[in-house]
Amino acid sequence: MKQTIFAGFGRLGYLSLLQLIQSGLKIEFVLTHKDHSLESVDALCVKNQIEYSYLDLRKDKKLREELCSYKPEYLISVNYRYIIPGDLLKVSKYPLNLHGSLLPKYRGRTPHVWAIINGESMSGITCHKMEESVDTGDIYHQIEVNISEEDTGYTLLQKYEELYPICLKTTLQKISQSLEPIPQNHISATYFGKRTPDMGYIDFTKDKESLINFIRAQAKPYPGAYCFLSDGRKLIVHKAISIDHYDAPDLSIGNLFKVENDYIAKTKDGFLSFIETEIV
Repeated sequence: MKQTIFAGFGRLGYLSLLQLIQSGLKIEFVLTHKDHSLESVDALCVKNQIEYSYLDLRKDKKLREELCSYKPEYLISVNYRYIIPGDLLKVSKYPLNLHGSLLPKYRGRTPHVWAIINGESMSGITCHKMEESVDTGDIYHQIEVNISEEDTGYTLLQKYEELYPICLKTTLQKISQSLEPIPQNHISATYFGKRTPDMGYIDFTKDKESLINFIRAQAKPYPGAYCFLSDGRKLIVHKAISIDHYDAPDLSIGNLFKVENDYIAKTKDGFLSFIETEIV
């Protein structure tokens, strides 16, 4: 039976590991992060008596050497936060990573959020060969995913949840058929970095469409886009719509006006109505 080391976290990791278990692969060891919610990687390991660790292999030489000694057939990474050392990649016959974009576009972190911020109508999932450089390896399989005008970062991720196991299963089938992966076109590559909550500040000098995309990409349960009221309180905005006209006493960009339960904001090219907000 082919040995597999899995590195993953979150619901994407959980569903992918579940797919591997159900397919009959021998999961020799799992690298993950502490969770223990009902649908988590570590809880699934406990249920199936799979040995696992929260350690960072870059900092734990003993565990790294142990895993390298397995010389696994598959090393599979899904939503794993730590960088997997090159020596483990080298001894693994098929080091695979699932990434939430259509590579080579949107290499890096939280690609589904960046795709919505940038107004994309299409994203997707890629299973590719892992290399020491980030998201650069040859591609085994891709699945396109439409981004609707109503999608948020969270709803797009929910679409991914259904497709990650399918993408992984299809990749393993291709490998079993001795199909070779396709090299990425590095000239077409784009890269976007990690997002943090402070990056959600709303820049009213941008156009309405850009701001609507920016807001929905980060809508709840994500931290949300935000601005500040005149009294200094933080207004978190989860949904905004464009309005054609508003009779404002002051048309300065960035001004906010309270209208019943909503707020209206002056932007570069008109007005936005913030229809889902919270004040913190």
